Amino acid sequence: MTTYGENEGQGKYWNEKPGQSWVAHDASMNERLSNISEILFEGLDAANCKNGLDIGCGAGSTTRRLHKLLGAQSKVTGLDISEQLLNLARSAERNELIEYVQADAQSFSFDEQGTDIAISRFGVMFFENPVKAFENIRSAIKQGGQFRFVCWAPLEVNEFFYAPLNAVMDITGVSLAAPGKEPGPLAFSDYDYLSSVLKNSGFSSVKIDVVETVIRTEDSAEQNASLLMEIGMGFRAIKEAQPVPEMLKNIKNAFVQDGLLRQKDGVITYGATIYRVTAQA
Repeated sequence: MTTYGENEGQGKYWNEKPGQSWVAHDASMNERLSNISEILFEGLDAANCKNGLDIGCGAGSTTRRLHKLLGAQSKVTGLDISEQLLNLARSAERNELIEYVQADAQSFSFDEQGTDIAISRFGVMFFENPVKAFENIRSAIKQGGQFRFVCWAPLEVNEFFYAPLNAVMDITGVSLAAPGKEPGPLAFSDYDYLSSVLKNSGFSSVKIDVVETVIRTEDSAEQNASLLMEIGMGFRAIKEAQPVPEMLKNIKNAFVQDGLLRQKDGVITYGATIYRVTAQA
């Protein structure tokens, strides 16, 4: 039985065709986000932590890494709204001390103060009511326990978003509204808004680091273009424009050409800026 809690729209999105694309491209996206995973875990204080929680865990790469960090006898829960991604997570490694749960973190009934530490890699920007969701996540963390997550800074400082988006807009003439604070990858791109959500949900000792990094892939320009046709802001613009087949060919070719320009020594690189957030429950 599926449960989308209080985020029905996101539940449908991540359990239907777009979610299937993320399952298909999980390994490719983990490669691209490898630098960001390092930033997420860098300096994470996990001393004496035996129970962990990964919010929006997807196919579980960060969940498994958290379990390794906490130790072989630790218990870690990966929570996600997508059953398809969780099925991929469950198939990757069988470990009775790692549990994957399909749920909406905004409304899920966590064990109160049942976890020592919670993390998320790009899994907390999709709530209809962020303050309520963060209050609920805070209830799961023991008093004084740590919450660490990463989220995207604004569109204009993230080439992986704006380069494909601009290509689609140039070819189709479609224009997309500014992301704003609606549920989506850029919901927390406003630094002050992000800070207010954390404080209004009861977290303390809030620290938001602005971190510049890169997204890199060893995929060919053709492989990279194929992924961009199915994931990211360019894909969203394609859905909005509904281009004719000839335009789709032109869009993919533009993605390929941009990838070739970015490619050096077999690696395609995009500049990226994220927020790394650390807070106490």
